[in-house]
Amino acid sequence: MSRACIRAALLWLSWITAAAAAQENDHLRFGVLPLQSPTKLAGMFLPLSGYLGEALGRPVQFVTSSSFSSFMEKVAHRQYDIIYLNPMLYGRSRPHGYRVIAKVASEPFTGILVVRRDGRLRSLEAENLPADLRIGFPDPGAFAATVMVRKYLQSIGIDVERRMQVQYFGSQDSAILALYNGLVDVTGTWRPSLRSMPPLIRDALEIIAETPPQPQMPIAVREDLPPQQIERLRQALVGLASAPGGQSIIRQLGFKRGFEAASDDEYLEVSE
Repeated sequence: MSRACIRAALLWLSWITAAAAAQENDHLRFGVLPLQSPTKLAGMFLPLSGYLGEALGRPVQFVTSSSFSSFMEKVAHRQYDIIYLNPMLYGRSRPHGYRVIAKVASEPFTGILVVRRDGRLRSLEAENLPADLRIGFPDPGAFAATVMVRKYLQSIGIDVERRMQVQYFGSQDSAILALYNGLVDVTGTWRPSLRSMPPLIRDALEIIAETPPQPQMPIAVREDLPPQQIERLRQALVGLASAPGGQSIIRQLGFKRGFEAASDDEYLEVSE
């Protein structure tokens, strides 16, 4: 091959690489904590991503990860431009340059303890717990379903590690299905996940306890995004409920009211 051909090939390869990089950089990556399966999360958040992209005039790409820990590794490497995560993990994202702009405007953010209606557990008195009681959680990093539920049980005199057999199932849906299928006697979860279950499963379960509330699930952005884009994102999120098609997007998310403005100060006291 002649030098001219080699030079042309190298120039073409450089152009293709630059074009691909430019196209990739044109997207904002919207990282969603893997609360549910990737397929279910995509059904929930792709409409919101499209709405935000239209508001910004810039594509917003929905992405998630295989686990809470891998998601937070990507946060630590600033691989997401926008993130939706729980209050505890938001605290871990702050040192990496993320700041909250909005939060879910809905019911109080609580953890719940759920049992089968026909199961053996009817209440949570420490002195009456069966010796071999099995409890399911989604993930150690699930704030409402795991951390808050564990604290609640401790507050009523139940040492989870000593009194229960603990199992983790990776996602909210999996933990609820484990309860439904008899793999555990009680599951820690939160209301949106229970509400998203098919009626057959939901009707077989009941809530027997609920934790005190914490600040709702936040949406945060990398603080090095252009200020005008951050403000447009904030306005788009807060205005979702009144936007054309906004109510449909809210239903897809499983929320009741969409989003409202939030400040960083609301999350500074959230503890693990």
